Amino acid sequence: MSLRYRRALVKLSGELLAGPDGPLDVGGLHFCASEIEAARGAGVELGVVIGGGNIARGSALPHLPPTAGHAIGMLGTLINAVALREALNEVGVPSLLLSALPCPGVAGEVNPWQARAALEAGHVVLFAAGTGNPFVTTDTAAVIRALAVGAEVVLKGSKVDGVYEADPKVDPTAQPLPRLTPREYLARGLWVLDGAAVAIAGDHGLPIVVYRADRKGSLLSAVQGKIGSLIG
Repeated sequence: MSLRYRRALVKLSGELLAGPDGPLDVGGLHFCASEIEAARGAGVELGVVIGGGNIARGSALPHLPPTAGHAIGMLGTLINAVALREALNEVGVPSLLLSALPCPGVAGEVNPWQARAALEAGHVVLFAAGTGNPFVTTDTAAVIRALAVGAEVVLKGSKVDGVYEADPKVDPTAQPLPRLTPREYLARGLWVLDGAAVAIAGDHGLPIVVYRADRKGSLLSAVQGKIGSLIG
């Protein structure tokens, strides 16, 4: 099987875990675990950063100080990562959970050397709690973790199938952009990915692929270079 990327860091939207059974829907968890299992089975070494939007977004808590809101959001990503770890275990995928906000007995502290060794051993590495700092998105955390473990690409998976020239929900005539440079992305003021993440990735020559992640086989297709918009 032809793979464009052998080691990838996938950033999954927390909304992919939500469904009829709540923010941690059994179907959503099984789907994400099966997507990761398929990519790993094809020979991809995978790190995973999952968002926390299904549980709490710091930006959606204006009645709290921003630092508190962002801390709640980071803890939401840890909750998601714990649930995803269990879903991976159910399908026989070994994983390592590391958190920027250490939680003894639940998740270890982020350690890039330990993460690299785990990837080489065939484990999926789950990175939780963003960077551990407020005012930094999980998109930026995904880029930083990817650089730290030597990933070849960041795969941004959500319910949007790529980068568009405008929000297609607002402007149905908006056209997709199959490929653009980080500088072009930032100059256009596009929204699908945090600008800071794109800037850091661009500085280090790390490509980002934005793809739709809620369709079966999409993660494997993304690492094969078959779908999504490429920023790089």
